[in-house]
Amino acid sequence: MVESMPDVNSLFAGRTVFLTGGSGFVGKVVIEKFLHAIPDVKRLYVLVRPAKGKSAHERWDAIHTKSEIFNRVRADCPDAIDKVFPVEGDITIDDMGLSEENLKRVLEETSVVIHCAATVRFNDTLKSAIELNIKGVNRMVNMCKRMPKLDCLLHCSTAYVNVDKEGDIEEKQYPVVCDPYKLMDAQSWMTEEMLDGITNSMSKKYFNTYCFTKHVAEELVKRECVDIPTVIFRPSIIGGIWKDGISGWADAFQGITANALGFGTGTIPRMPIPDISIPLDAIPVDIVSNMMIVCAAYRLHLTNLKDKSMPIFHCNSSHLNPLSIELYRNLMGSVLHTYPVEKFIFSPCISTRGTVYMEDKVHHFKQHVIGPALDRIGGIMGKKPFWEKTFGKVREVYSVFIPFTFKRWIYKTDNMIDLIGKMQPEDVETFDFDVRKVDWNDYISDVILGMRCFLVKNDMMSDKKLNAVRTQVKIHQVIEFIATFVFAWLLALIITGSGNSWIFTGLIGAALYYYFNCRSFGWVRHGTIESFRERMTTAMRGEAINNNHKAAQSGNHK
Repeated sequence: MVESMPDVNSLFAGRTVFLTGGSGFVGKVVIEKFLHAIPDVKRLYVLVRPAKGKSAHERWDAIHTKSEIFNRVRADCPDAIDKVFPVEGDITIDDMGLSEENLKRVLEETSVVIHCAATVRFNDTLKSAIELNIKGVNRMVNMCKRMPKLDCLLHCSTAYVNVDKEGDIEEKQYPVVCDPYKLMDAQSWMTEEMLDGITNSMSKKYFNTYCFTKHVAEELVKRECVDIPTVIFRPSIIGGIWKDGISGWADAFQGITANALGFGTGTIPRMPIPDISIPLDAIPVDIVSNMMIVCAAYRLHLTNLKDKSMPIFHCNSSHLNPLSIELYRNLMGSVLHTYPVEKFIFSPCISTRGTVYMEDKVHHFKQHVIGPALDRIGGIMGKKPFWEKTFGKVREVYSVFIPFTFKRWIYKTDNMIDLIGKMQPEDVETFDFDVRKVDWNDYISDVILGMRCFLVKNDMMSDKKLNAVRTQVKIHQVIEFIATFVFAWLLALIITGSGNSWIFTGLIGAALYYYFNCRSFGWVRHGTIESFRERMTTAMRGEAINNNHKAAQSGNHK
């Protein structure tokens, strides 16, 4: 690597960027950072898929006018919004489905491509995952080959392309397990049943279709981008904002945010993990955004130097600042018991005991027995079906998350440190992605409080309401305790034929209550809601949120 690089703004000065995935969680943060921190960028073409009867422009207008993440752009540099030009398209169509006019513009003007679009459904069908994650990349690369001004293609991959390995994972490409061209060809003629056979075989090593297709897509980039100035970027499990913007902000239930909701609502009370010393490779979204932009700038610098290498950057925490599953569990338990979510199904019980087999059976029972039973009762009362679908989604979140807690991966981030050393001092502060600075106790607290605020829309300003929720949790705990021992008495009655087997009932009840209701986390230092309120009020720049922000300004926390 070269010794130093010019400032980021000068490297993007006068350039047009083409961004895919801009309407997603990470994409919004990337766009916001470009607009707020890179004043000399000329234009951002953002690929937006029309949805729900809304055009690309209508979707973009709704995003930048309503999303909290753009509040500082609206306050500090509102004219910068005009640099964003949404183009209607779809990565499943050649040339991204762009109109003739937009295609001409994008091809002629673009000098930087940041390709983030992909399916993030880990359990998507293999046919769909290939279409989006491999063929979508192929379509993007084919467009890049026709861009005369192109100086950088950033391919956003994932650290988990090498999920089949264990231990130290280097920032390099490992041998591929499948030829990308043959897989794309097979997808075009194989039936769903035939592809399911590949999925079953592949899932033993790669867990899901997402990791597998991302792995194969990197090989495609390696082969097709020999003459394209390319950089590969690999983030891990992405969480809410750390400090660059609104701490804790997220607008999607993904990764640790989805897991936090499961813990908080009691729908995922346990994650059976034998070795809680294993690091959970979480990374804040603002670190991902900042590093992604700087990596693209670095690739521009290499292009200026006629350097044709294809650098790979991990954006992870397991190497430099590991977050152990034990600390993660303890933080989830401490924060969610101190600040419980307002609507929960079962009282929160954060635990790592049990077995994967047992928990899978429990989730299966909830989805296929308890859920339908509750829906039938609700139907009699005139309510729409809710429980079976809800328990099904919960089981899906659990099944996606749990495989990533059994292997010890250390994703080496030497290139991250080298890149920080090559940046200008001002850029080190403006685009801070030094994961070594993250205090996990504070950050995970913000992620949970951010989930309560921005996703489930809890009242963050009323102490009275918070105390009422705490009382509700205690009432639920008493009800669950009684219900457990009533169930134990019924089991004892069935097994012994006697309703007076109190010792047997007590033993069964104690065992069931210990497994299903007793928490296994330890209390640890965590962030406070008072600190979150203060920082959120400042970050929101006077904008209302959840109809409670004005209360915060007036100091009404009652």
